[in-house]
This record gives sequence, C-alpha cells and structure tokens, in this order.
Amino acid sequence: MKSIDGLREYVVSMLSNMIRINSENPPGREEELASYVAERLAELGFKAWIDRFQGRANALGSIRIGDGKKIMLVSHLDTVPAGERELWGIPPFSGIVRDGRVYGRGAADAKGCLASMLGCLKILADEGWPINGEIIFAAVADEESENRGIRRLVAQGVKADYAVVGEPTNLNVCIAHKGSIFLRASFIGRAAHSSKPERGVNAVYAASEYALRIEKLSRRFKVKHRLLGKPSLAVTIFRGGVKDNVIPDRCELVINRRTLPNEDLETVVNQLKDLAMKVSKERRVKAFVKIDRYLPASETDKDEEIVKAGLRAVSRVLGKRARPKGFQATCDMTFLVHRANIPCIILGPGRLEEAHAINEWIEIDQLVNGSKIYHELIMDLIGSR
Repeated sequence: MKSIDGLREYVVSMLSNMIRINSENPPGREEELASYVAERLAELGFKAWIDRFQGRANALGSIRIGDGKKIMLVSHLDTVPAGERELWGIPPFSGIVRDGRVYGRGAADAKGCLASMLGCLKILADEGWPINGEIIFAAVADEESENRGIRRLVAQGVKADYAVVGEPTNLNVCIAHKGSIFLRASFIGRAAHSSKPERGVNAVYAASEYALRIEKLSRRFKVKHRLLGKPSLAVTIFRGGVKDNVIPDRCELVINRRTLPNEDLETVVNQLKDLAMKVSKERRVKAFVKIDRYLPASETDKDEEIVKAGLRAVSRVLGKRARPKGFQATCDMTFLVHRANIPCIILGPGRLEEAHAINEWIEIDQLVNGSKIYHELIMDLIGSR
C-alpha cells in the first residue's frame, strides 16, 4: 500500500467534523450528517446521493472500475443521546482531540468507523482507484432505534458479494453477533384504597416477583456459543402505580433478552411467558407478555472469503495473527445476512466499552489502522494489482 501523506490528519478531521454534527437518535436527525458524508464521497470520485425518507436520511455512494465483484462498506449516522451534558468532562459535540484520542458522542459508535472508511477511500482515490469491481458505501440512519435506514436499503434491493459493517470491534474481525428481543410484560391486579390494601391485588408486587425471578434466570443459562458465550437477560424498564394512595392495579416491565445464533425464538419467548404465568397464579393477577421488537442473531461461516480476507488484512496491518471473534451487541448485519443474503463481517476501530458512555472517545491510532485494514481488505478482494 502506498503511503498517504496526511492520512492521520484526514481521518481525525473527518471524525471531529462529524461529531460536531449532532445526529442524536432520538429524535433522529441524520440529514445534515448525511449531506456531509455524501459531499465527502463526491469529492473522492463517487457517485453519491442522499436518500431521504420519513424525516430521516441515508448517505449512499458507489464507484465501479472494471467488471469485478461488489463490496459494500456500511455503518450508521445516528448516535444515542448525549444525556445530561453537565456530566461530560468535555462538550459532547466538540470533537476535541487530546492525548491521542478524539472525544465526543459517536466517536466510537460509530462515526469513528465512518471516518476510517472515508480514510480508506481517500487512500484508494490517491492511488488512482486500483480496483476491478464496485465499492458501495452506505451510511445509514436509525441503527440505534428501529434500523429504518438499513431496512430501507435492503428493501430497495441492494446487492453485493461482500459487506463490512462498521461497529467498534477494537479492530477484531467479528463473524457473529447477538440478537435482541424486547418484550413487554403487563400484570393486572385490582385497585383499592391504600388504607385497605387487602381489598386490592397489588400488581407491583407481582411484577416485582417476576423481575426477581428473571434476575435468577439470567444467572442460570446453560446454552453457549463458541464466539459469543452465554446469552443475557435483564429488566430494563419498570412502570407501575397511578397515585400515592391507590393500590396499583397495573404494572409493566420491559425485558431485553440477548440471543445467540443457535437459539430458537419460540423457546426463548415461551420460557419468559411460562414464568409470567406462574407468577400470575401465585399472586392472583392477570399477566400478558408480548414481543415489542426482535432482531435475530446472525453468523457468517468462517470459510467465507470475506472472513478470510478480513483476517489477512488485520494480521498484515497489526502484525499479529487475527482470529474470528463475536460481537456482543446487535447491529445492522442481521438484515444483510438474513434478508439480503450478503456474507458479512463486523469490523471497525474503537471499543464497545466506550460506546454510549459519558466522555466517549476513540484512539487516533485505531482510526488510522482501521483505514489501512479496510484498504487491505478491499485490495485483497477486488484489487487490480
């Protein structure tokens, strides 16, 4: 790979500029950032455009040289909210560079990946596009909520021979990720005056019992995956009661169950429904459990060419043998694998531990190495040299 003067400065500039463009989700404000990314793609020689839909926006681009295969680079424009800004040691939308790091909301998840991908494309552009094939770039909306950006892209019939999903993997090649089920459990009791609690049936007590049993269940998983380990289970929202002198007749919980590729959805959900029914009988309440949202886990076979090329690229750039890993979170790979049938890996700079955190940051060295790894990967698969 030819050396590129200013690669470090380029990726830092790209990331800092993108962090300064607030794309928190909710509310979902990706259009300004989509415009910025599309402009950068056009500068590099891409045919670039913005796909606006339902108040959201994807930034898309493509470049074809020759008649070879297609590789797609995918990451997301949106970030989780910064939260209470006074808790941050630096302004969350400043993109400050300090001590070899770039700070700000989205630095790790996943504007750092977008910056490294743009850095890779800058290298290829400066080399005169030595490829035989097509590169598709997709910076999508709404990954942090309902994945509307990637859903739209897949529904439009996007096709590729390979895809790289940019998420903070610490530059590991991840070939599997956990799925995510969000369930809503409702317990219905009977209201009464709080001075006569025995005349009512307290739904909060039933829901609390259920929550505690879920905690116990979360510690007893026997199923495992070779890359992802055990699944996880947690109560994430608890709501009950209407007034301080009324025995609550309704209480609701939201449960998040992270699943493995080798788990069956019906079995997982039935386990939680059965547990709710046991509590309902014991506490003399009605119980209902329904699925709010489900994103299945996915896995790419280790013998796929995209996996081999990714491992070779990481090994060459980092100077150590790379092995396939698992990604503990859920991401847009699930739609590319299950709906578009595109072999994928998840690969990007940054650590998941910094994602969504106060004072989010990413190492500049990882940004630069990310660009080099993406470049090696593309040259391995569709390079013309």
